[in-house]
Amino acid sequence: TVKPVQLFSYLITLGSRKGDVVLDPFAGSGTTGISSVFSERKYILIERDKEYFKIIESRIQKAKNPANLIEHGWF
Repeated sequence: TVKPVQLFSYLITLGSRKGDVVLDPFAGSGTTGISSVFSERKYILIERDKEYFKIIESRIQKAKNPANLIEHGWF
């Protein structure tokens, strides 16, 4: 089922502190990971389907770098 990022961000902030690790053993499309990025938490996502894993990678990359800027170590 599709879950809203705003709802998960709210739930993550209720149950953890900045810098904590959030675990999602059934990651699906990565909503928990995206919410963790927005809430300044670390995350561990587990997903067995390779297609969903590709979706997760893409969505989290976009959440970390929404303008798709070039990333450098000195940046």
